[in-house]
Amino acid sequence: MELKVREALATRKLDIAVYGALAAITILAVAIRLLPMKWGIYLDEFDPYIQYKGAMYVVENGFNAWYSWFDPTRWAPWGAYQYQEGLLGVPFTGAAIYLFLQAIGIGVSLYNVAVFFPVFAGALIVILAFFLGKELVNRGVGLLSAFIMAIDPTSVQRTALGFFDTESVGMLGFFLSLIFFLKAQKGRTIPYSIISGLSLAYMALAWRVFLYPMNFIALFAIVMVLIGKWSKQLTTSISIIFSITLFTLAVTPSYGISLAISPYTIVPIAAFAICLVRSMTETIEDQRRRQLISLYIVIGLVVAFGALMLTGIFGDISGKFLALINPFSRAEIRSVGTVGEQFPSIWSHFFYYYHLLVILAPLGVYYAIKRGKRVDIFIVLLALTALYGAGSYVRLLILVAPTISILAGYALVRLMSSVSTVIRQQADRKVRAGLLSKYYGAFVIAIVVIAMIPVAYTNLRGADRPAMIVSSSTGVQASIPDWMEALAWMRDNLPPDSVIGTWWDYGYWINVMANLSVVDDNSTTNGTQIQLVAEAFLNNETISLRNFKMLNVTHVVVFEPFQPIMQSPPLALPPWQILGDFEKSTAMMVWVGYNSSEYIQSIPINLGGQILNYPLPAGPKAADATLYKLLFYPYISGYQHYLNITINPPQNYQLIFSSSDAWVLVYKINYP
Repeated sequence: MELKVREALATRKLDIAVYGALAAITILAVAIRLLPMKWGIYLDEFDPYIQYKGAMYVVENGFNAWYSWFDPTRWAPWGAYQYQEGLLGVPFTGAAIYLFLQAIGIGVSLYNVAVFFPVFAGALIVILAFFLGKELVNRGVGLLSAFIMAIDPTSVQRTALGFFDTESVGMLGFFLSLIFFLKAQKGRTIPYSIISGLSLAYMALAWRVFLYPMNFIALFAIVMVLIGKWSKQLTTSISIIFSITLFTLAVTPSYGISLAISPYTIVPIAAFAICLVRSMTETIEDQRRRQLISLYIVIGLVVAFGALMLTGIFGDISGKFLALINPFSRAEIRSVGTVGEQFPSIWSHFFYYYHLLVILAPLGVYYAIKRGKRVDIFIVLLALTALYGAGSYVRLLILVAPTISILAGYALVRLMSSVSTVIRQQADRKVRAGLLSKYYGAFVIAIVVIAMIPVAYTNLRGADRPAMIVSSSTGVQASIPDWMEALAWMRDNLPPDSVIGTWWDYGYWINVMANLSVVDDNSTTNGTQIQLVAEAFLNNETISLRNFKMLNVTHVVVFEPFQPIMQSPPLALPPWQILGDFEKSTAMMVWVGYNSSEYIQSIPINLGGQILNYPLPAGPKAADATLYKLLFYPYISGYQHYLNITINPPQNYQLIFSSSDAWVLVYKINYP
């Protein structure tokens, strides 16, 4: 009896220690994500602004109004059907939280809900990472997973103060769907599968990356059938999960039947068919014969579905999803090659973010494959697919953090198990206890501390930055007022029916903060219109006026974070490490197929006594390019005087506003 009491007390103390550690990690996660608050309470980056606009529309007009929302201020002069272009998950979540808080008497603004919700979501994601690690390995690995998610830079960036966007909602659905899928394999299959399916559907309503966990679960099911580890629970769970998710896709306006039955969902459909056939073979008594028949049927179904895909009956995979599956197609997809978050990751990213964990993770793969249980196969497939996705898109690094931590934790667990086994074999009970307490614990702590200190230090430094709009789209740790000045001036001084021509990067800011119509924005949905803007900027005024008139543009906004070099006459250089419109003009050239050497050439200049070849607008077409005329207008005389670079002044564009550092310039078009 006394022994049982002692064991119960020890278990209780361990529980308190584990969940106390989880609480501390969660508090750390919240503190990190609140670091930008010292710079002010703002929405961050660009996409959160359109999500906030959607939440405002729902609060003002009701949830049903979303399904008929036409926004004439986006992609002017044509406008945009928001319910078809945008996903409702994030706006509906923000609006629902705001209305709930109002109903219980908490008078918080919708803007503050949008700003602070990502921090709350980030804390929940950390807790869910713990439960995923616990479900896959044990609570120690769960704590490591939670800690990595708490400090992981991609997770911090996309769940920090103000990042009211797809990941803050989507990652909640991602973790919940995987956790309850795993639980459904152990018992209570139907209720847990329903929760998993609803979670995946919720993720789909917020983030198109739901295709990853959906196809991952399908791939796992197919592999389980092929290696003879199929179970009835597996067939039941994927039937429920995929039914809920596919139905959600079919009734969601921005998806529809065309996505529910398409190349993007062919693997889940195939997995369902394969598991269904495997269930039918259970009537075959001979195990070997049953396995062979199952294998032949699975191979036949895979070949059949593959042949159907090749015929194009389900449609074609295109855009960024094609680049994700086939990285070699990236060069042919202009929209992918010019969007920073869609650039491929490099291996230095992984080591920079995770340090020693990157070395431990392959060891975790080895141990998992060696043991070969269902959960081990799940871990390995999750890691390999997440790494493949993140290798194609840097934005998907957020999916790597939990898999790296789970694999590294798994490796640590197995290493420690091996060490403790050796100690048990070489020492008697009394000596063994001392050695275990002295060396085993110290070894674990040393490895974890060595692995975590550089990770935490690196990532904490990166988290301490203001919202992008506060730093005027530079990402530096400073308050720079240029963009906020420009947006406020446009809102207060331009006619309400003005139409702004600008590069798409700033479309959401101008549309939401200045409340003006824009011809393109960050959704990049209308490639033809983006090409028209790029063509206007890179050609002479005859062509630019033609294109802008076609789009009813009244004003043009350009941005470049110039660094002053000389005062009289003034000269400033575009800093290539911070992307303004001059640097982005190379992306514009990609959109329209122009040769960058005709616009930008390296010129030797003296910077602080050092001669450097600096890329500047010195190509044969640069002098008459409308964009360069507008950007370099304040420094035309300086470029001519110091560098012998001729840039012609604009003739039909009138400068009507310049921000305090002359980074953001607003021009009025005087059509002839």
